[in-house]
This record gives sequence, C-alpha cells and structure tokens, in this order.
Amino acid sequence: MATFPSHYSLIILFISINLFTLTSSTNSTTDQDALLNFKNFIKSSNPNSTFITSWSPNTPLCNWTGVSCSATHHRVTALNLSNLALRGSLAPHLGNLTFLLSLDVSSNNFTGALPSELSKLRHLKALNVGSNDLAGEIPPAFGALSQLRQLLLGNNRFAGRIPHIFNNMSLLVEIDMSVNDLSGSLPDDICGGDAAELRRIDFSKNRLSGEIPARMYKCVKLERLSLSVNGFSGKIATGIGNLTMLRFLSIYSNNLEGLPSSIFNISSLEYVDLVNNSLSGSMPVFYNSPNLKELYLNDNNFTGSIPEEIGSLTSLKILVLSNNDLTGNISMLAQCI
Repeated sequence: MATFPSHYSLIILFISINLFTLTSSTNSTTDQDALLNFKNFIKSSNPNSTFITSWSPNTPLCNWTGVSCSATHHRVTALNLSNLALRGSLAPHLGNLTFLLSLDVSSNNFTGALPSELSKLRHLKALNVGSNDLAGEIPPAFGALSQLRQLLLGNNRFAGRIPHIFNNMSLLVEIDMSVNDLSGSLPDDICGGDAAELRRIDFSKNRLSGEIPARMYKCVKLERLSLSVNGFSGKIATGIGNLTMLRFLSIYSNNLEGLPSSIFNISSLEYVDLVNNSLSGSMPVFYNSPNLKELYLNDNNFTGSIPEEIGSLTSLKILVLSNNDLTGNISMLAQCI
C-alpha cells in the first residue's frame, strides 16, 4: 500500500475541513434565502416588530426572531411566528428548509392556500397553521410527511374533501381540522396502518357527512374525540368500546341514530356530549364511568324512565336531559344536577 508524507495528509485534512465549511455555509445560505423569500410574501401590522428588523442579511440567521437552529450545522430546525400580527401568504420557499422540525405560524392573518411544497419537509414533526384565514384544499402531497406528530389546521377556511394522507403518518399524536369548511366523508385511513399513537382528533364544525369510519376506533390511545356540528349519520360502530383511554367525547349536532352498548365499557370518560342527534330508545347510563362529570343528552329521542342507576355516578356534576320523552322522578338526581 502506498504511503504519503505527513504534509500531504495535512493538505487533505485542510481541504476536507474547507469543503465541510463551504457546504455548511452553502446550506445555511439556502435556509436564509428561503426565509428572506418568505418575508417578501408577508407584512406585519406592527411596524416595530422585531420580525421586520431582525430578518436581515446583516444579522446572523440563527438570531432572527422566531428562528431556531441546530447547534452543529446551524441549519434552521424550528420556525415559530405565532401571534405576531402577520399577514400575507405562506411562500412555497418554506419547503426549502429541509432540516425543519417545527413550523408554527398560528394566530396570525395569513391568507391563500397551503403550499404543497411543504410536503418536502420530510423531517417535520409539528405543523401548526391554526387560527388564520387560509383557504383552498389540503394538499394530498402532505401524505409524505411521515414524521409528523402534530397536524393543526383548525380555525381557517379550508374546503373540499380531506385527502387520504394518514396511512403513512404512524407517529401522529394530534389532528385538529376544526372550524373549517371541509366536506364529504372522513377518509377511512385515519388510524390506518400503525397509527396507534393518536391522542386527540378534532374535526368539529365542518360540513362532513356519512358514517364515522369504524377504523377510527383503532386509535386505542385516543383521549379526546370531537366530531360535533357536522352531518354524520348512521350508527356509531361497536368498536368505539376499544377506546378505553377516552376522556372527552363530543359528537353533538349530527344525525346519528344508534349508540352501541360497548360505549358503556369506557371507564375513563369524563365528558360526554351527544346533544341534538336522532338517538332513540332507553336513556343511556354510563354505569362503568365513575369519573364522568358532565353528560349532555338533550334534544334527542330517548324514551322511557330515567334510570335510577344514574345516581350511582357520584362524580357527575352536570346532567342535561331536556327535549326527550323521558319520565320519572328527578329527585333521585339531586346529587348530580
């Protein structure tokens, strides 16, 4: 094997270090260019905002307002611009922040569509664009965001059908698409694959319809489920009994007709709102939910006597039964009204 004098080794080492420095500098420049292009798409309602003054080529990138960088390569890993009175649109250049782990632009006045280029952020774990004025459809390309833990799109004006993007999102913990104008049925890939980490699902206050997908009840770690103020119909599948960690259930103002007995097996329930549906038959009593504090059953079609067993729910603080066809002596409910 050939050997080289030590000074050649030093030259090679020097070249390697300079190549690394050049590459790192180039990558940082890419991040800076992406953010400066993004800045061109937006304005702040506050003329004294540090966002305006700090986002300058004369200031080190990692010192810009809302920007966090990795300690080693000085690449942008987080962008937090929430609640800064910003307006404008989300530039497609954000998709060039290839090391980004978290993007939060919530509680501003952004308009326009979600750029599909965000799907290039393959390391992204948290996406929060909630409480803006964004519109258009949710890009189907978002299905490529396989590392995502949080997908927060609530309180905007997103419309159209929810695309099938969840099969590859096995790490998702939280989905919030509430208060939008989404329509059609829920995609049946929610909780598909190995998506067993979901803790919170909120699709409330949209125009969704059809039956609630039975596969949703495979999210066995789910703690909060809100589907209220939509047009869901049919019966709730018996699989809901698998949600043994569910604490909060809100499906009021839909067209649901059936409630399976398996729901009574969820001992963790603390809050249940079934108001304004088409539920009928005997009044449901959540016998095995000792921690139940609030139960709203009004504006349905329940009939028969109010079951005495409701008095055994000693944690119950609020019980609303109005606008049903129930009979019985309510004095036994004094401890929980």
